[in-house]
Amino acid sequence: MKRLIAASALVLAAAPLGAQTGEAMVAAKNPQGILAALEGAGYDAELTEDGTGDPMILTRLSGWSTRIYFYGCDETSHDGCDALQFSAGFDRKEPWTAEEALALARKYRFSSTFLDDEGDPYIEWDVITGDGIPAPVFLASVLSFSDAIDVARREAFAGETVE
Repeated sequence: MKRLIAASALVLAAAPLGAQTGEAMVAAKNPQGILAALEGAGYDAELTEDGTGDPMILTRLSGWSTRIYFYGCDETSHDGCDALQFSAGFDRKEPWTAEEALALARKYRFSSTFLDDEGDPYIEWDVITGDGIPAPVFLASVLSFSDAIDVARREAFAGETVE
C-alpha cells in the first residue's frame, strides 16, 4: 500500500511538471518508447506481436509473467495504437468462482478481473495514452498494476501452492 501511495504522489507531482519541462512522454503509438521506458526503469521486456499482428510487450511484474497489449491500432499497418492493456493470469489447480473474481475486481478500480475457460483468474488494466503521457505517469501505472498482481496472486492462491 505504501508503494501505491508513493506512486500516486509521483503521478500528482509529475503531471504538471511534464507539461512545463518537456519531460519524456510515452505513447502506445510508439511501442519502442514504451519498451525503453520499461527497460529504463529496470524491467526486462521484449517487444513482440500478438495474434493479430499488433505490438505486444512481454515482461515480469512482481515476478509474474505479464503481457502489455496495444489497442486502437490500425487494422492493416498495426501502427497508431492509442491505448495499452496490462494483463496477468494465474493458473490454479481448482477453478475460481465468479464471486471470487468479482471480490478481487472490487479492490482495484482501474482493473478488471475475468475467468478463462478453465476458471483461472486474470486481471487486466487499461491505460489510454492518446498522443502521449509523461513517462513517470506510465511507470506509476506499471507500479500500481504490479501491486495489484501481488494482491491477486495472494488471493488466487490462498490455500493453494503456486504452479
